[in-house]
This record gives sequence, C-alpha cells and structure tokens, in this order.
Amino acid sequence: MPELASRISITLLEAGPRLLAAFPEDISAATRTRLETLGVKVMTGAQVKAATADGFVLADGSVVAASLKVWAAGVKGPEVFADLDGLEATRNNQLVVGPTLQTTRDPAIYALGDCSSLTLAGAERPLPPTAQVAHQQAKYLGTSLPKALRGETVPDFRYRDMGALVSLGDYDAFGSLGQFGFFNGVTFRGRMAQLGHVMLYRSHQARIHGFWRGGLLWLVDRLNSLLRPTIRLD
Repeated sequence: MPELASRISITLLEAGPRLLAAFPEDISAATRTRLETLGVKVMTGAQVKAATADGFVLADGSVVAASLKVWAAGVKGPEVFADLDGLEATRNNQLVVGPTLQTTRDPAIYALGDCSSLTLAGAERPLPPTAQVAHQQAKYLGTSLPKALRGETVPDFRYRDMGALVSLGDYDAFGSLGQFGFFNGVTFRGRMAQLGHVMLYRSHQARIHGFWRGGLLWLVDRLNSLLRPTIRLD
C-alpha cells in the first residue's frame, strides 16, 4: 500500500564508520545510497547507549525518537560460553580458536561457525560469522579431526573467500566475487545479484533438508508469495 510510505519514517543506526564493514567499500557506499533514495535515514558512527520507550539514546547524549525499535546487531554466542573456566572467549561469547580450530587454552576442544572466533595470520579482524565460513570449517574438521585422533599432523585451516551478497529485498541487491583469479574482487548489482542471492539461499536449504524437501520449500514459498496479502491490517 504505497500511501502508507508517507506515514512511516525509518532510521538506520550504525555504530561503525560505514555500513556492511565486511564488504568492499564501494558496495558499502552503494548500499547506503540506495537506502537513502528509498527514504531511509542512515546514521553511521551512532553508538547506542540505551533504549527507552521513546527511542534510542546515543553515546553523545542525543536521542533518536522511535515508536518501533528493531535491534539487529550481529552474532552472539551462547551465554554459557562466558562462564566456561579456562577457555578464552570474546565479548560476544565466541570461543577463540587457533588455525586448527582448537581453542587457544585447551587443544582438546574444537569450535567452529558462529560460536568461534578465528583471526587468520596477517588479518586485522576475525573471519565473519557467515554460512560460507561455517561450511568450510565443517568440511575442514570432517577431514582433519580423524587425522588428529590418529596422531597425524593436521594442516591449518585455509579460508577461501567465495564472495558475498547483500539483498535489499525486491528493491536491489549487491554482490562481490571472492578469490576467482581474473575476477577476484569484481562487484556487481541488480538482477544478477538478486538471482545469486536466491540461488545461494536455495542451495543452502537443499544442503540442510535434502534436494526434494528443499524443492518443496521453494514451491511453498512461491505459492505463499502469490496468495498471501502483502500487508495485514487489523
């Protein structure tokens, strides 16, 4: 219902200097520009200090008024990780691991995916908590763990950046290619990026649920998109 757009004001608060810090700067800038053309007010360097019934209080003391507040601030590990004696954890309760995915203070414990934090040699920040990182770590442990149990030498985990995609729903999408030789670091947007995002999501479903069930989920989603109303008014 287009007439509702004039009655809604959306503000996006980002504590860092730019949106999508894990993406190339050109995608970050293009995403911000697209959001702003859609009417979204983007505020970077806006660290939230507190939330009240009336809005958000920022670190500089200013207040951003809001009647509906949505918190979407990344990944946090289980609370139990913060209380595990003898294991090093980040402030987000992720277990810090070394290049073989063994925890830094107990080599008998392995961690991967969202519950782990791995900073590769020469890198400034840990690997992002994305599905492709978790998938590659799972494949690595699937082969290296049996070797470790047999007392064999285990190679370090090597991450290959397969690129990244960000979708703005039906409005736009952006992507970047990973380590693909001549195409290394190439960025793209629009229909191609939207198609890539859909294919990536569906392939992930197929890996989890199997080919046939993944296909059934796709069919159900298509039927829902055709039959379900776009907005519900009570």
